[in-house]
Amino acid sequence: MTSEYNAAQRLLHKIKQSVSEFELNNTGGNTNVVEAAVAQDLQTLSKGIAEYRILGRQESNERKRKTMLDRATSMADDHELLKRRFDKLKLRKNERENYTQERSELFQGGSGVALDTAITVDEDAFWGRSERALDGFIAQGMASLDNLREQRGLLEGTRRRLWNAGGTLGLSKS
Repeated sequence: MTSEYNAAQRLLHKIKQSVSEFELNNTGGNTNVVEAAVAQDLQTLSKGIAEYRILGRQESNERKRKTMLDRATSMADDHELLKRRFDKLKLRKNERENYTQERSELFQGGSGVALDTAITVDEDAFWGRSERALDGFIAQGMASLDNLREQRGLLEGTRRRLWNAGGTLGLSKS
């Protein structure tokens, strides 16, 4: 009977250490392994407590029976407290992971694939708009150059006529 009790106590101690380790490593690292180990150990401890309780009920000595059932009750209480603590830690870990995931999605503007596609579409649209704007500027510059050439031709023609009129009137070239 003592060996079952000692085995359950060792397992209870191991679970306490694992839960503390899970709590400390909750911010990073591979907590999934620790989480699975704690869940398995809690289940094993529950079975061990149930077996120890059955052995206690079968004990013929009244004093030993009472001691064993008290120990089983105490271990069951410790088991329940550890299980609640572990469940709270798992919930907190899941909330933190969800928060981190939602935060990264917000900063990415959705999923990474959608963001990459949106950037590609935006780049294509940008280059298309830029090309059309540059074509418009070039066309506007060429039209301005043609207008300036036409004005130059008109001014040269006007200048020649003025010189001719001045020469006809007898004005000097100065």
